[in-house]
Amino acid sequence: MFFQGESREFVTNYPRLDIKKGGRIWELDFLRGFMIILMCLDHFMFDLSQMFAKTWIAQGGAAASVARFARMWWDHGASWVGETRDIIQVIALCVFFGLCGGSTIFSRDNLTRAMKTLLAASVITIGTFLAARLDIISESDIITFGVLHMLSFATLIVSAVYALSRLFKERGDLVFVIASALLAGLVFLADHLIKNAGVTEDIGLMFLHRSFARVSWMGGDYFPLIPYLGYAFAGAAVITLFYGGGKSLLPRLDGGWNKPFRFVGKHTLLIVIVHQVANMLILAVVTALFVDTGNFVVF
Repeated sequence: MFFQGESREFVTNYPRLDIKKGGRIWELDFLRGFMIILMCLDHFMFDLSQMFAKTWIAQGGAAASVARFARMWWDHGASWVGETRDIIQVIALCVFFGLCGGSTIFSRDNLTRAMKTLLAASVITIGTFLAARLDIISESDIITFGVLHMLSFATLIVSAVYALSRLFKERGDLVFVIASALLAGLVFLADHLIKNAGVTEDIGLMFLHRSFARVSWMGGDYFPLIPYLGYAFAGAAVITLFYGGGKSLLPRLDGGWNKPFRFVGKHTLLIVIVHQVANMLILAVVTALFVDTGNFVVF
């Protein structure tokens, strides 16, 4: 912990802290994996409600009930199901982006990690743009500044603050916690001020705040730096405070039961990239085999 004045080498050697356990804090991987699984399920419901629901409902029975539930899930508060989904999404985003910010203190190369994420984000942007040009998706579904774009920039910004805090040597963690908490507050304050400032659209600033974005360019996956960078800084402060020593707080709860979640948590980037393709293929196969036999249609 930062207040114990432990050497920062202890934390920067994080990947080798516990060779037997794989050198990772299991609860952080578990939480990240759980959030990713929630995201995959959320997108699965979206794909079903938008692209397969009509076919499923037409067949009646259990398939129709599932499709109607998927549509209710994406009704954004029109029913208790949609309201529940919106609440879960807010909580999941706070936790996921917070874990992203906190992960900067454990990574040996935040620059490479950020660049890999940005490259993946660019591929997704190009892919959705081409899909829109081919009329596979609508223009409003082009991902211009999605979750991976935000995560890559958040990683760079938070890690830069973390690097500066190392100048304070053994009190670096204390400085980082305070700085991250203050910066999180400033980001949330900026969000409030911009919302009430009546700013005009500016496509060049759409990465900064929703108020600058053109509605048709928000896409289905849009996360500007304000306010989501605030979650990353808040997570950095909390995780450094409790996990600055690089040790699990719940070692006795670790075990085989959490391996699937930890596996997902360790391979977040890959799963974020491929899960939508997997969702579409699964839905297409299920439709062809069990719902509308032989109708292997994705779009």
